[in-house]
Amino acid sequence: VKQVLVKDFPLLSNRRQLKFFDPLLDNMMSIAPVERWRKIRPSASPAFTTGKLRRMNEMIQACAEITAAHLKNAAQQKKDICVKEFYSHYALDVIARCAFGTKLDSHSDATNEFVAKARKAFSGGITLPLVLFFLFPGLMKVLKIKPLNSDAFQYFKDVSLSIIQKRKQKECRQEDFLQLMMDAREGALQESSESITGKESSEMFNLDSDIKNDINCVSKALSEDEALAQCVLFFLAGQDTTSSVIAFAIYSLALNPDVQAKLRNEADECFATHGKEPSLDAISKLPYLHCVVSETLRMYPPAPRLERAPLEDYILGDTGIRVPKGCVVGVPVYAMHYDPEFFPNPEKFDPDRFSEENVGSIRPYSYLPFGAGPRNCIGMRFALQAVKLSLLHSVHSVQFVPTEKTDVPLKFAIGLGILNTKNITVGIRERPEQ
Repeated sequence: VKQVLVKDFPLLSNRRQLKFFDPLLDNMMSIAPVERWRKIRPSASPAFTTGKLRRMNEMIQACAEITAAHLKNAAQQKKDICVKEFYSHYALDVIARCAFGTKLDSHSDATNEFVAKARKAFSGGITLPLVLFFLFPGLMKVLKIKPLNSDAFQYFKDVSLSIIQKRKQKECRQEDFLQLMMDAREGALQESSESITGKESSEMFNLDSDIKNDINCVSKALSEDEALAQCVLFFLAGQDTTSSVIAFAIYSLALNPDVQAKLRNEADECFATHGKEPSLDAISKLPYLHCVVSETLRMYPPAPRLERAPLEDYILGDTGIRVPKGCVVGVPVYAMHYDPEFFPNPEKFDPDRFSEENVGSIRPYSYLPFGAGPRNCIGMRFALQAVKLSLLHSVHSVQFVPTEKTDVPLKFAIGLGILNTKNITVGIRERPEQ
């Protein structure tokens, strides 16, 4: 795995090549061919430095506090809620603020056009046009059939253009991802010497010096389509995966009350020490929160499979297997995370696997919730920050319990390469001492 994702990256730097015949989708960094990816990645990286994340912390805290208030209302009424849907509102609020500089409370305003279009963007699932796209991509181009909901994507493109125009007219700047892409579009991006991976992230997620390995990435001015595509990608990648990880964590806490109680104690101590808005540094030093999130990502990795495609014919390690140019090499993340050779008793939710005493026994490159190598998840630390803040405020505010509506085990849904479920419902109750 390390050889495919890291050591031989210059030979395996492409992902599965998809062609949507749409300037917005085809320019997204996640599917771009390596030549375009090398141009785009340095423009997006400055959004995820430690300094930027510290400045975004207040915005994310505000969204987490709004979500906690809605949870308290639900607890007073002893409601059962679908946590995936509930936390999708939180994730949407976070993305709207941090990416587009737009304040939302989508919990209360479901009719807002921004909220409605966001729901539409994720409502497609596996459709006939999408199946035909994978089987007959050339035919789809001839027939001009879009495999995904182009109406919703076009809306967010138009929103981005509208915000850009208003900022240019008013000559104002904001600290958000859209501003970063505006600067990249104009070739005015400030080079940053800050790392986008903190020390704890590099060690925990097998990054080593992976970002440094890609020395050929050079920041260049982006085209309008390239800049706008990254804004839409930020929304797509951040909204669905963030809400899913939180939902899986809440589900696991509901089924493991001892873990939930221990995490609540840590959250209470954190708020007592640092006030109602703990800093990014304070959050990163909460060991049990880190363990809970890490174990959630082991059991429910957002991307259950990673893919790389060689730029030329490639011999796979010492196997002697010849991989033709462009053929996809898959890394089965989900299978590795459930392999008892790597994780004993893998079906058990056990955050202590990632405690300071035990984490050293985890074999490098057997745990890959965010991938590895230069084409790992660029927004990893942002996602972790959003997830941790949400969990911190949530367990501090209410108690989560299983009810007759809670599926045990979970029933997974067929999706687009992202781990998803049909339903994650838990009960929301007031804290035990209340």
